[in-house]
Amino acid sequence: MAVVVEGGLALIALGLAWLFHVPLREMFPPVGPPLMNAIMRGLLATLPMLAIFLLLVNSNWPMMRQLREQVQWLIDEMFPSRSIGQFAMVAILAGVGEELLFRGAMQSILGNWTTPVIGLVITSLLFGLAHALSKLYFLFAVAVGAFLGWMTLKYNDLVAPMVAHGMYDFLALVYLSRRKTQPADETRIVNDEL
Repeated sequence: MAVVVEGGLALIALGLAWLFHVPLREMFPPVGPPLMNAIMRGLLATLPMLAIFLLLVNSNWPMMRQLREQVQWLIDEMFPSRSIGQFAMVAILAGVGEELLFRGAMQSILGNWTTPVIGLVITSLLFGLAHALSKLYFLFAVAVGAFLGWMTLKYNDLVAPMVAHGMYDFLALVYLSRRKTQPADETRIVNDEL
């Protein structure tokens, strides 16, 4: 289902770009050093998002515990086998599909209708709403959306946000899927030592 949804977002983005004459192709750097620079920017942009994620996910704040439980339930439902391949496929499709839609099509369209900054703000809020598992996650997603939108505006490039988004999703999914098994493993180790 996640593959269909994320892939469908890319098709919606392409349709909106065609309908509103958004030149998405211009937002992809040419092969060679410009493309490699965009990929490196995307990988580096993953670091602050992961740092905030790790602070939140390891927090004992009650709102964060509730969010962890919701996300854990979602991972259990969507990925019962916890396959790295499944995580990678969904993360890549999310990075491409959501960035094409939110930063490529919507931010461009709204920026053309208003100003680039207003387009970024509205798109970031819409991105947050699309990810609103809770108030806290809404705020986190708005901040991530604003960060990715800023990168798109600064460099007129979708590759870096796609790489950052996809890499973040992949690493977060792997971390959260492995985190659930840690307490049982630690309990088993303690019992084995006794």
